[in-house]
Amino acid sequence: MNSGLAFRYSQGSNPTLPTIILLHGLSQQSDFWIPVVDALGSEYSTVSIDLRGHGESRNMPPDYRIARVAQDCIDLMNELSVSNACVVGHSWGASVALNIAAQGSLHPLRVESCVLIDGGAFAPANIIDGGSVTRSELTVALTPPLGPFSKDELMDHYLPAHSSMLTEQEHLIMSAIMRSYVPAPQGGWVTTIGFDRHMAVLEAFLDYNPDADLESLTVPTWILMARAPFTPGEPDSIGGWARARTQVDSKVWGNTNIALQHWYGAVHDVPLYWPHQVSQLISHAVSTSQLASVSTTDVSRKHVVA
Repeated sequence: MNSGLAFRYSQGSNPTLPTIILLHGLSQQSDFWIPVVDALGSEYSTVSIDLRGHGESRNMPPDYRIARVAQDCIDLMNELSVSNACVVGHSWGASVALNIAAQGSLHPLRVESCVLIDGGAFAPANIIDGGSVTRSELTVALTPPLGPFSKDELMDHYLPAHSSMLTEQEHLIMSAIMRSYVPAPQGGWVTTIGFDRHMAVLEAFLDYNPDADLESLTVPTWILMARAPFTPGEPDSIGGWARARTQVDSKVWGNTNIALQHWYGAVHDVPLYWPHQVSQLISHAVSTSQLASVSTTDVSRKHVVA
């Protein structure tokens, strides 16, 4: 492909449905979406992309600006003749999805709907702009461990409650993340993206403020926020990330094309652990070409409790 992107394509049985474009988070790759694609079933066509700098697309030129990564995806959609799509992004990939969806006037009918999973609507720049932390302090806080990691350490990280005999779902989770790691020369596993490239992507990410793109959205958009289990009477954390998440409510207030959902009990990597719930949300987005006019008050207070 001229775009230079590696991707996983699954042909669906219903060609009348929009294609689902799946964009992973920082340091992941297209296999991250295996549990969700499996849960979606055979009706939908899906394109899971190794975004620039990741997976088999890691040797592309090192321009990791959100707008550049978004243009990569648009170029690939052109090459695949995708004329209508539901763009789904997780974490850093949700910022890419938001930037694509916000360009609706430039690419009419290209994006029919958008799903932002625990990202996109808020970003590190929102925390820095809030004044509670400097850019350098946040960079340090977001710096990943170097590794190498043992297989047991990876399993304990992704499957903290696993036993010696993995369930079918746990095997699926590990198959989804293992291409994010490669064997280290000294033994163990290190990330496929590598430390230096990870930091370069992070630096470009810190430059991206999503607020203008949010204001430009005209397509039906679902924003999924993973939240700690809800306990009545207990206030949420007031840390930088929690504050940025809370501010999303006011950002989308009054936008009847945006549905904001708080999924209490979900973790950040919710596509890995709740693939059926995520696939149901995506299916709803795909089948909806236009949001009914609803009160943002009602939508923004919708809670999904584990």
